[in-house]
Amino acid sequence: MKPLAIIVSIALSGALCSVDIATAFATKMDGKCCQSSDGGRSYRYRMSVLRAQIPHTCTAYAASCIRFSSARPDRVPMCTAAKAQCMQTGTYVGPYSGRWFTEMQKI
Repeated sequence: MKPLAIIVSIALSGALCSVDIATAFATKMDGKCCQSSDGGRSYRYRMSVLRAQIPHTCTAYAASCIRFSSARPDRVPMCTAAKAQCMQTGTYVGPYSGRWFTEMQKI
């Protein structure tokens, strides 16, 4: 009788431990596994949404360049030079990324 009690005790404790371990892998959102817990609020997603809302003008892109590169000490002259080039050509070239944005309004 004693070995049966030990086996049942071990089985029950194993079942209780597995419940605790299984919930540790679930996200805080809805308890499902393998989903991101940030709910679409990742940095890259937020930045892409913010950039999509910027008007396609040289002035707006230069202002956002200054705002997004606040940690760089040379941000004002670099973004201003990119704006000046955009006003001449209609193509804004990001001073830090090198990305080209064509068909900009020269405002």
